[in-house]
Amino acid sequence: MMRTHRHPIAVLLGLVALAACQETGVETLDQQLTVEEAAELALFEDAGSREAALELTEATTASADFGANTEARRLAVQAGMRLSTANEALRTGDRRRALEEAREARRLMARAIVANGGAEAVEALIERIEDLAAQIDDEDDDVFDDPAAVRARLEALAADTRAFLEEGDLVRAAERALLAEQIVRHHRGRRHFRGDVSPERAELAVSLAATAVQLAERLLNDEATPVRSLATADVRDHQNRWFVYAQAMLARARLALENGHYARAVHFAWHAQWAALKAVILPGGVTEEEIRAMVELAHHLYGEAEIAIGDEPTELEARLFARAGRLIELGEQMLEEGYERGVAPIWRAAVISRWLMD
Repeated sequence: MMRTHRHPIAVLLGLVALAACQETGVETLDQQLTVEEAAELALFEDAGSREAALELTEATTASADFGANTEARRLAVQAGMRLSTANEALRTGDRRRALEEAREARRLMARAIVANGGAEAVEALIERIEDLAAQIDDEDDDVFDDPAAVRARLEALAADTRAFLEEGDLVRAAERALLAEQIVRHHRGRRHFRGDVSPERAELAVSLAATAVQLAERLLNDEATPVRSLATADVRDHQNRWFVYAQAMLARARLALENGHYARAVHFAWHAQWAALKAVILPGGVTEEEIRAMVELAHHLYGEAEIAIGDEPTELEARLFARAGRLIELGEQMLEEGYERGVAPIWRAAVISRWLMD
């Protein structure tokens, strides 16, 4: 029996459409498109969501020297042309054409990723979705208009994307992963929504990202850690590229914060934290030794953080310390169930704990 993937995506876009209805009122819905199509086009019309696919393409091809592959370069250029055509269609009011061109642009970006990095690059895309889902907490209502709903969407998309990957359909898997990133960006920091990011929340996100990069640098330079002791010259080159990318994302986050672009600052800060994790994980799957080391690190830093904040922590310190504890529990539960991506919340807990020690 042929497997259909229409339903999960339709549900996800329907949820986006529901948010659009709540924002604009049903009477303003686009007459050229269905509700789901209008919701998908809204992702393209949002500059941040449109750019998110390009940013994620750059992130997941960092270890494959994106741009060195002639075919990938050609496809990327074509994607840029499609985006320009979509913009022109929007300007003239042809929203149907704009949607078709935006979809084709995303498909071309997915093909570029596959052409350059193959299944490994697509796997990185999926990991990004899963790691984002693990990072989102119900307390993040100052970052997302509905964090629980965004997390659920990511989990559903990640499952659907992995199904495409298992079937060998790398392009469609990459397309869905790019769509997930756009949905996340669309629901982060939207003006006049509960998720509009405050300056204080953006500053915290950037500060945590800086801690993640610093912690990654320490682990990469420590000969006693699996990150360093088990790494060959090729692996170290791979890790260094991800570390350089993490630094670049942190620099963008800081610049966005300085310029008052708070949602953008959070976006880049989370990319920096994820890239820092990629830098300290050996490629080809997480080893048992790495898992043990990461869990031990998180518990050690968590204990040190408890001492650092003392008996009278600030409200922020108490909230972050509690979150770190929840993330450790979540990560360990995922690992016990054989889900190696449990290292993501474990890493997040380690970063928060280290931040609390300063």
